[in-house]
Amino acid sequence: MKPKNLVLPGLICSLLAGCNDDNHAPNIEVAQPNHSAIVTTQLSLTAVVSDKDNNLQDIKWRQISGPAQATLEVDGNKDQSIEVTLPAKAGEYIFEIEANDIWRLKEKSRFIVTAQSLEEAVFPQLDKLLSDTYSESTELVPGMQALIDFGIEGQVWRGAVGYRDKDDRVPLLVDTPFRIASISKTLSAGVTFSLIDEGVITLDTTLAELVSESDMPKGYQVEDFHVLNGVKRGGAITVRQLLDQTSGIEDFVSYLSDLNAPDTRSFQAALLGTGEDIPAVWHSDLLIEDLLRRGITQSLDNMPGEQHLYGNSNTDILAWALEQYTGKSFEQLLYERVYLPLGMNNTYMDQHEPARGDDKIVEHYFNISDVEHVPPALHGNHNIVALGVNTSFAWAGGGLVSTIDDLNLYFTALHQRTLVQDPKLNEAIQSHWMPIFSGENMSQSYGLALAKYQMNGFTSVGHSGFWGVNAAMVEPLGIRVITANHQVVSDSLYDFEYGAIQLLHNLGIKGVTPLVSSK
Repeated sequence: MKPKNLVLPGLICSLLAGCNDDNHAPNIEVAQPNHSAIVTTQLSLTAVVSDKDNNLQDIKWRQISGPAQATLEVDGNKDQSIEVTLPAKAGEYIFEIEANDIWRLKEKSRFIVTAQSLEEAVFPQLDKLLSDTYSESTELVPGMQALIDFGIEGQVWRGAVGYRDKDDRVPLLVDTPFRIASISKTLSAGVTFSLIDEGVITLDTTLAELVSESDMPKGYQVEDFHVLNGVKRGGAITVRQLLDQTSGIEDFVSYLSDLNAPDTRSFQAALLGTGEDIPAVWHSDLLIEDLLRRGITQSLDNMPGEQHLYGNSNTDILAWALEQYTGKSFEQLLYERVYLPLGMNNTYMDQHEPARGDDKIVEHYFNISDVEHVPPALHGNHNIVALGVNTSFAWAGGGLVSTIDDLNLYFTALHQRTLVQDPKLNEAIQSHWMPIFSGENMSQSYGLALAKYQMNGFTSVGHSGFWGVNAAMVEPLGIRVITANHQVVSDSLYDFEYGAIQLLHNLGIKGVTPLVSSK
């Protein structure tokens, strides 16, 4: 019998790996130790771990090195495959798997992942997509510009193809300015947001609080802005209702269907040489007087706040009211409260103030089809800029000129909640939506000068414009997309945007799974 003082060391020795000559370390087999992927995407790292003695205790995964910390998704302590979401920085990442048995014997193996930058792996594909999209629409579209901001510092793709105009063949550049049409509504809303931020007004401030009777065109009262069944309620219309287009007021722009509307009169003047009575500039007082005189606010069908009815009237009435309330022109308010704080150096009100930056804007085309309500003399694909059509009537609701980079500055500030400081107002911008349409694969709603579309697994929040422009934040990709094709009737800008969304989904940018296929 062994002495008791020798039994305990022997027992301890038998429990330690070094004292068990029959035990083997775990085995790790890696079929693919080297990987190449794109930053922000997700990839699987897989190993086959075995233990000859069936003594496996646990498997550990960790990142050994790399320019930034990746995200590792591990289900359990014996997971032989993990999902790795790469960070935004390109470079070489090393990950390690370690297998341990109950005798503390271990085995390690490493994976090397080369993360490609977006510039290297994605930007060339976007270049090709834009070029291919443009090549399919050159008959109508002079050129296309686009920007995608990935929400990652310094990761902004820009592209431009085609020409500034179809005749002179001047190349279109990424910084060439263009008319942004109804995207102007969102920028104009920035003035209102700024005033709310300062506590000057609220979303529930009424027209009667902004405008006095002495501000009104001769012969009209504030109450005349809304007449339903003979009852006048114009003074009760709120800032919120003018922003979300639920005032009940119809659009003063007729899209050439009303011969007395400013747009029809301006087109006829340019194409037929008529319209001596057209003002040199449709300034705000003239616009307000015109829509009242034409009865746009009379015999309405909806109470304020009842239903979304889109048009330029709401934006222009609000902008004009803010002029009366502040004693400043809306052009000055835009400059002081939106352009200057955000560094938007190339944005201005077309035909109402001098150009900022390059004054050679893109030639915009309007292909007026042969439809019954449009005078035959207006049919054809017209170069609106070359013809000199007086579009100053667009004003606050659709008359701004900008660039893709300036628009990105604005929508970045809006979406990152740095444009607005008031948390309640920010919450309203994000959550206040009036339903417009809901179908099986798509829904549409409108908020505080923003439109929201939900379709096929993604959500787009932003605004489009008549001259073939669109700017939006796309989730879940977390990207900002700005596209312009400068042709009223072409869907090529949406073809590019949806193609880009599909591309980024399929590449797995930001770990997003592929889109739901539409049939």
